Amino acid sequence: MNSISSGTSFPAIRGVQAGSEYYIVMCPLKRLRKVFTFDESSLPVEARAQRTLNTERIPQITNYILSQREEYAFSAITACIEGASIFTAIGTGAHETNIGTLTIDADAEVYITDGQHRNAAIAEALKQDPTLAEESISVVFFADKTLEDRQKIFKDLNLYPKKADRSLGITYDNSPCALLSKELIYNNPVLQKLIDLEKNSLSPRSKKLLTHSAFNRATRELFDKVTADNYLELSVIATQYWQTVYENMTEWQFVYEDKLSAGDARKHSVNVHSVTLQALGIVGRQLLKTPKWKQYLKKLKQINWDRSNKADWEGRCMINGEMSNNSSRAKATATRIKTIIGLELSPKEQQDETKLTGIRHEQ
Repeated sequence: MNSISSGTSFPAIRGVQAGSEYYIVMCPLKRLRKVFTFDESSLPVEARAQRTLNTERIPQITNYILSQREEYAFSAITACIEGASIFTAIGTGAHETNIGTLTIDADAEVYITDGQHRNAAIAEALKQDPTLAEESISVVFFADKTLEDRQKIFKDLNLYPKKADRSLGITYDNSPCALLSKELIYNNPVLQKLIDLEKNSLSPRSKKLLTHSAFNRATRELFDKVTADNYLELSVIATQYWQTVYENMTEWQFVYEDKLSAGDARKHSVNVHSVTLQALGIVGRQLLKTPKWKQYLKKLKQINWDRSNKADWEGRCMINGEMSNNSSRAKATATRIKTIIGLELSPKEQQDETKLTGIRHEQ
């Protein structure tokens, strides 16, 4: 088509993939709703090339934009044009032929192939913060694509992506909670050696004992609230707490001193798993309110952490002899640790303990 009488135009850069042209534009956020007017997620699966919109994700992404107003970052939205479009280059030179204006016919449909949740969240964020209107996001347009073409592009775009491990995400994060755990790890040679900053799960051969995500969660359990104003102050307290825990955990010391492999420790002991680490964080929140908390932690040496000790750990951090990790398991494990070291249980903890004891007797 040589001309379009009415449509939407963008400054654009032209590229070629698999012999087909595509275009990259910088789209002002305020224009997104005018470009992507059709929501195909309401169509039957065979008549669309997109997931159903997950409305629960939109507030999360919106909050990210608004809370990180000066730092948020988005990758490009990918879209397909079904209908007429034309690219007009600014000149005939080697580079000029790939720089110009992309015009999309007013009668063409533009479908988001990747980025529907970003688009929906941006629309919501604009309602709450209109100053975002003139900021932009890159959009990659594939031209003249049928439904079958779009379905293949969607499949190809989602063929190999792998979500980054939570540990790595925390390591690269700059939220107060992430800064707190990083402050502890980066300034402590023991934690540096024992904690994996990248992976969520550790292989049997890993020399690391714990993951950053597990340590971060356990450290957050120590305090009521971590903020940008108090995380450095809290890091002093947390450093003392985890150092004291380490001094009373033989398995941790043996791994640090290379007397025991991390894999063997995980195989035989419950106190080197994330569920128990979180439990120690829960215990720590109560301990740190008592003046003699270090004296209580010395009693950790008296605990039999072996996985064969079903009397203490079955139904808590272990189910049928296997480690089990969720919030309720961590709380049950924390309750057992509190009992052994002589901490008073809350009425709720006493109630849960009575219930658990009854279940175990029935079994």
